[in-house]
Amino acid sequence: MLKSLFKPGHARLEDKSNTFTALRIGFALLILYGHAIMIPIGLPIYGEWAVFIDTIVQYALDGFFILSGYMIAASLARSNDMLSYSLSRFLRIFPGLIFTVLILWLVVGPLFSELSFEEYWSHQQTWAFPAMVLSQADPMAGLPDVFNASPVGEAMNGPLWTIRYELMAYVGVGILAAIGLFQRARMVIFWAVLVSIASVFYQIFGYTGIGDDTIASMARFAPAYLIGSAFYAARDHLHLSPGYVGLALLAAFASQGNPLGPVMTQIALAWLFLSLGYIDIPGKIGASIRNVEDVSYGIYIMHWPIGMMAFSLFPQSSSTTLFAIMLPAAIAAAWVQRVCVEKPALKMKWDLLAAFRSRKTVAAE
Repeated sequence: MLKSLFKPGHARLEDKSNTFTALRIGFALLILYGHAIMIPIGLPIYGEWAVFIDTIVQYALDGFFILSGYMIAASLARSNDMLSYSLSRFLRIFPGLIFTVLILWLVVGPLFSELSFEEYWSHQQTWAFPAMVLSQADPMAGLPDVFNASPVGEAMNGPLWTIRYELMAYVGVGILAAIGLFQRARMVIFWAVLVSIASVFYQIFGYTGIGDDTIASMARFAPAYLIGSAFYAARDHLHLSPGYVGLALLAAFASQGNPLGPVMTQIALAWLFLSLGYIDIPGKIGASIRNVEDVSYGIYIMHWPIGMMAFSLFPQSSSTTLFAIMLPAAIAAAWVQRVCVEKPALKMKWDLLAAFRSRKTVAAE
């Protein structure tokens, strides 16, 4: 029994037998539910159930960064083609983001603003909105007098605040990889340890001043991302079995309330989420889960405005009613975005790479 709990081994991405896509969809749906609670009541969150769900939502956000770090480390270990890396990262984020911003700006804003059509389009905030969100200068920018029914309606799309840190992680790791400081397993682990130590120092000393919110978020998400990367780099030594997951969770629980707590929690979450992601589900059910369409990004960036529109139309809605509306609508919208925007964008990557390499070959000749 003890041996089965602590059995060695770490499954391989190359086997394509994982449920990471389904896990990301699960994270997105948890966040959707958390926001179905937040939209009617606003911030701060109150009530035992709402606070519990918000805690789970925070773990789900960390989970996105952990899995992203793990997958990016795997990608860079296979290839140091920085053009392919840059295109992949750009096309992962911006086509869907641009699509969502345009829908909010051109359709949702005019329909749900309390201003007249002429007033809406003559307002400075209207014209600043696309640039503010797409540049990530203000990812939670609002549109004039839109979604006033909700206490948190000033943000057209609340979840977009994390995209800034995903982009920062892409850029930071890309620079390290470009100068040869991220391909070797030891270097990946070194950066994970260094950033984790910096996060602990932040917990001890804190920081107040210019950009303090950004620094606080970096102290949270950078370790999560690089811990995920380190788990890939050390996959020959980190065993994904129930016993080790349990020990990691116990260590995280024991460290709560001291500066090590956040980093230990992220290590435990990495152990837990990766173990869940590599569970071998047999039969047709397992195949369906493994091959599910990746609508996680679409759900993540589209559920908030869907919830806001529903609450604007039915302002007496409970969180349960709002969730029942948001769930199918967000999945449907995410599927449309995946099929009509994300997949064509990913295909564009290969066309662009082929064109670039063809020109490079001709130039060399």
